[in-house]
Amino acid sequence: MRDVVGLIPAAGKGSRLAPFPCPKELFPVGYQDYRVGGKVERRPKVISQYLFEQLTAAGAKRVFIILGEGKHDIMRYYGAGRRFGADVAYLYQDALRGMPFALDLSYPWLRGELVLFGMPDTIVEPKDAFVQLLDHHRAADADLTLGIFDTKTPWKLSPVRMDKEGRVIDNIDKPQETDLNNTWGICCWGPRFTDLMHEFLQSATGDAEVVMSQVFNEALGQELRVRGLHFASGRYMDIGTTQELDSALRKFHL
Repeated sequence: MRDVVGLIPAAGKGSRLAPFPCPKELFPVGYQDYRVGGKVERRPKVISQYLFEQLTAAGAKRVFIILGEGKHDIMRYYGAGRRFGADVAYLYQDALRGMPFALDLSYPWLRGELVLFGMPDTIVEPKDAFVQLLDHHRAADADLTLGIFDTKTPWKLSPVRMDKEGRVIDNIDKPQETDLNNTWGICCWGPRFTDLMHEFLQSATGDAEVVMSQVFNEALGQELRVRGLHFASGRYMDIGTTQELDSALRKFHL
């Protein structure tokens, strides 16, 4: 059985929350128990920690965090990862060309491994979503499995079309019009998709941004086994805008 590796992209500038003065991944949402001087106290919990804890709960013993300019406070918070139950390594993206390029920085360390991927400015439910996703991925013998959540704003996100057997047919990034009311929010993939993404990005020309839906659809075109797991009673919360942040704060602070 392959090792499970967590992958967290945190290189973006977070301009939609400007002028917030620190990385959005460290924005406090909710609370955690924290031991201080031999006593346990309630202390703020940063949003990216929800993802980190879900990755380790699903078996990730190593986590790669991709950083960008102005994101070094994230390194200070997570350190070597021992407090959070995983070994952490950091990679640096100096040119922002889209999330796939950020993820591909970890390619030399991911070959042959099983990858769990989520976004550090989101919170997903159920809490064991990654555990379920990994089980589904293995049971289906898939190359790539997308965790899919209902949403009222599919035009802001990336809806997925599946057949009745759970095979992914198409993925659309921020469609102007769609009959779908879902979005992918988390992923699991194996070596074939890791290699495909790397090769796909090697052929990308110019400075145009590449989005994940392009790579997902390339996987479909190359006939990789792409599956979807719909969390019918799940929830996908993104704090990328002030309105979405307000919704998360109300849930976890009130």
